[in-house]
Amino acid sequence: MKSCTIILCFLVTAFLYACEPDGNRLGKPVSGTSEAASGFNNWWKYHGRNIRFYEDFTPFDTHSNVIPLDSFMAQYATGQYILLKYVGKNAEAQYKLQRLEPNADETIRNTLKSVAYSDFQDYQQLGKALPDFNFTDINGNRYTAQNTKGKLVILKCWFIGCKPCVAEMPELNKLVASKSNRNDMLFLSLAFDSESELKSFLARRKFDYKVIGNQKTYLNQKLNIRGYPTHMVINKEGLVERICNSAPALRTILADKKYQ
Repeated sequence: MKSCTIILCFLVTAFLYACEPDGNRLGKPVSGTSEAASGFNNWWKYHGRNIRFYEDFTPFDTHSNVIPLDSFMAQYATGQYILLKYVGKNAEAQYKLQRLEPNADETIRNTLKSVAYSDFQDYQQLGKALPDFNFTDINGNRYTAQNTKGKLVILKCWFIGCKPCVAEMPELNKLVASKSNRNDMLFLSLAFDSESELKSFLARRKFDYKVIGNQKTYLNQKLNIRGYPTHMVINKEGLVERICNSAPALRTILADKKYQ
């Protein structure tokens, strides 16, 4: 009788697994997954190389079950979980929560709190309109929710003293040039600095976005931006659709066929 029960349980488990959609199964771990929590350097490299919230992914809990994205992000935001990346059957990205062990590297724990908080702040912006705005660029052009609707707005958040913000400008200029035939695409940037400071800076440094100054309060308090540079893709309905933190990531986003 005992052997029959074991066989029956095995058959039921096999049946349920066979009926489970492929997207609900955890795939293969990417390189470095097993060592991701073994030390700060390993985790930092692993996270930076693999965790990309600007791309679509399937969220899994600590028990390898698919969970709602809201629940996944709320748990991640506590700073108590690192994220592990897996690749599903159809090459889709999968992120799994893994709780930090009590004896985990304190540097991981402290850095993760900041990183997770920033990621969660970005996540909360998705699907929402930018807070009420009426921007005027350094050349006197105005931008509002009304006159930008119907355009794909590519927004860069930055300031002159941010070295990565400045270093990526040549790549962004190439991106702007590659979209020069798109009348439905608008490249805007919001900067901390005053108009006079920006005009002086731009006399020495080419940047082909429309530049709007004096936006530190708006960026920090309205958009809750915590890392610079930050790039936002705002769809034609005026809703924030993607957020990333580098020019290569932005190029990847805009290569998606939905933006072509």
